[in-house]
Amino acid sequence: DDVVITCGECDKPAERLPDVGDCWLDAGIVPFATMGWKNPQLIEHGYGTGAGASVTVADLPPHEEWERWFPADWVTEMREQIRLWFYSMLFMSVVLDGRAPYRRVLTHEKVNDETGRPMHKSWGNAIWFDEAVEEMGADVMRWMYAAQPPSQNLNFGYGPANEVKRKLLTLWNTYSFFVLYANVDDYQPRYETLVEGPVGEASRPIDRWLAAVTQQLVTECREALDGYDSPRLVRAVEAYVDDLSNWYVRVSRQRFWKAADADDKRAAYDALWYALVQATRCFAPVMPFLADELWQNLVRGACPDAPASVHLSGYPSQHPILADATLVDEMAAVRAVVRLGHQARSAANVKLRQPLAEVIVATDDARRREHIARHVDLVGGELGVKAVRLATSAEEFAEIEVMPLLKVLGPKYGRDLDLIRGLLREGEFQLDDGRVRVGDWTLDAGEFELRTRARDGFSVLDSDGFAVALDTEITAELELEGEARDLIRQIQVMRQEAGLDVTDRIRLTHPSGPVWDEHGTWIAGETLAAETAAGDTVAIERMPA
Repeated sequence: DDVVITCGECDKPAERLPDVGDCWLDAGIVPFATMGWKNPQLIEHGYGTGAGASVTVADLPPHEEWERWFPADWVTEMREQIRLWFYSMLFMSVVLDGRAPYRRVLTHEKVNDETGRPMHKSWGNAIWFDEAVEEMGADVMRWMYAAQPPSQNLNFGYGPANEVKRKLLTLWNTYSFFVLYANVDDYQPRYETLVEGPVGEASRPIDRWLAAVTQQLVTECREALDGYDSPRLVRAVEAYVDDLSNWYVRVSRQRFWKAADADDKRAAYDALWYALVQATRCFAPVMPFLADELWQNLVRGACPDAPASVHLSGYPSQHPILADATLVDEMAAVRAVVRLGHQARSAANVKLRQPLAEVIVATDDARRREHIARHVDLVGGELGVKAVRLATSAEEFAEIEVMPLLKVLGPKYGRDLDLIRGLLREGEFQLDDGRVRVGDWTLDAGEFELRTRARDGFSVLDSDGFAVALDTEITAELELEGEARDLIRQIQVMRQEAGLDVTDRIRLTHPSGPVWDEHGTWIAGETLAAETAAGDTVAIERMPA
């Protein structure tokens, strides 16, 4: 302190400042700086009341307001801030008030580039915030951060961002699908549906299922946020969006453009609107901009009494009456059967548009058979079959093979293993409560594998406690219907390529023949063909409005 130097700019003596603080002093005082800490005492001492004061005590909230907000529920920064910001706040708070300034602290690891290298300007791999917002969007960035377990480094870049965009595109496509048809039908939602629920007399089981899984989503997201576990919320929303798009919309698609049953269509609209809005409210804390965009169009634009923003609507709560664990279990069984049926079609190289006569669903679990029995129409429609039959075993359409695990049985049975293998090949065995009796030997669980081999005329797959068999015989009648479905698909693609609206009527020219003779009325109805005429090729023309 006794050393005096000459200032290089003004040639005057320069001394060390007696008190020096860095930016962490400023950051550490954050909980006290602007919220009116001990404001009454400041008034007593006349702080800020002098002439020319830029900030007066009257500009600050009272001390009671500060008490409402202190300590903070939660603060977060990367791990290096343990010795910097977190410590500075803790030190200043204990000194000034005798308490910690936060109840919870979350630290996270580093943000590297998408290859895992640290970002450095000199390396050319640094991504600036403004650039990232412009290129990938703030909500995509937020989703990436929220999805990342904080104990692991985040590999950040445009490649991972594109993967997030792909997932979010599924949500956007579902929303766009709803908006497209809702505008066509002038659907008017009721804001009260968010409280009452979308289930009514016209609701199908698939509508009630969607309402039930929405309650599960709400519960999962609430628990995730209450537990400061944002990756759990992200996983829940992504799984829900997949259910919504790849199950509900897929199996309900025709209900939105068929005009036969107005009550059924209204039930489908109510169910999908409710699901989209509740999901939006669930992920709003993570993707605030996208959430409010959806809210403005789905809710605010249609319901004048709705809050002006999704962020003013409150976080959703579970509706106990709509929760239905039994129905959720039933639909899980149905989806397992449908998944096996699609795989069986693929294995037999039979396309989905080709109808088949029958699917047989076998399980020895009576409860799960009941689950499928309540949804046979859904199973049949999804698998493109005329009939669904339930069975207790796969004997009718498959043979059970027992494959011995040689590495396990060799040391145990030695030379007898060849005899065991021969008997198993000949089918000389019995299944008995998870074990296999073959000759004088009993194979325990872990010593064999069971495989299903389809009998002629069937394509069979088994998993999740079900064996599903498709009757692969294609009769002339079924083949003709398959050709009609292909023609419908061809015309729908032509409508899209021509830029037609979903409600545009067309004049359809088509080749004559058995397909049109048998299924012409159906084809015309599915493609909105108001006029038809025979011709050499398939052609469409938009009809005047």
